Amino acid sequence: MAIVIAGIGITKFPESKNPDVEKATLEVLYPFESVNSPKFHRKAVGKTTATPFGKEPISINTTYAHVLIDNGAFVADKEYDLKFSFNDQTFENEVVELIPVDPELKRHFKESLGGQ
Repeated sequence: MAIVIAGIGITKFPESKNPDVEKATLEVLYPFESVNSPKFHRKAVGKTTATPFGKEPISINTTYAHVLIDNGAFVADKEYDLKFSFNDQTFENEVVELIPVDPELKRHFKESLGGQ
């Protein structure tokens, strides 16, 4: 099942105990829903990249995220299939490959990543 990926973000905290540790996540478009609860009301329509309450952002392998960004392979707001794998270092399931759905984007990926 393909999903629209709005962006890739890589963050780190240089002044923390582990200044070299990075975390990479995908920005995904979620439905922007109305809420009518006793303590919170929201009237909404459309889509948002805000991760819904109680959910975690989708992690992507940090090394792979750098490759996609640095080589210009990633194109925002396009549909991708996701390939996941378990990372033994972070103990998280993470995306290890974005697979473009659009044939033109597939060609762009191949060219940008040097035919990988």
